[in-house]
Amino acid sequence: MNQNKTMNNIIQTQTQCPVSHNSKHCLIYESSLKFCRTIYAILVLISFLLHNQWLLLATVILMFLRIFSIKLDFPYQFHALFLRKLLKDKSEPLTKETSELNFVFGIMTSFLLAGFLFIYFGKFVDFVWIFVLITDLLMFLAAFVGFCLATMIYVFFKKLRDKKK
Repeated sequence: MNQNKTMNNIIQTQTQCPVSHNSKHCLIYESSLKFCRTIYAILVLISFLLHNQWLLLATVILMFLRIFSIKLDFPYQFHALFLRKLLKDKSEPLTKETSELNFVFGIMTSFLLAGFLFIYFGKFVDFVWIFVLITDLLMFLAAFVGFCLATMIYVFFKKLRDKKK
């Protein structure tokens, strides 16, 4: 019975982002975040290689859902709830700001959505596919190296805002 209670607490921690109800922070598994970023980057790369605007749109929609809740980030949840158990990953979740994560996913989604719209309306199509590829390379950089340009922009604006206060 104690094991079931512990398992329920672990599952609740994995699926609930906020540390507390009114918190601006959430618990994130770094490996799950890298996994979901990698999945999104692979989907964008496939859409680039196939020049498939609809796969790009599907990826944009999946990434857009993430902005509303970590529970709607299906690749993250798949890794956090299933793959971590299979891989026997015992790492503890890290505390991150929800606004930072939402900003990062918002920037990536905005760039890719803008690319999709340009492609859909037939404007600068070759240039836009290169733009999508550059955005994809930045996504891979964030997933594999841990350097996220959107996070750096967020930190810059946050410091700028804090200076004005």
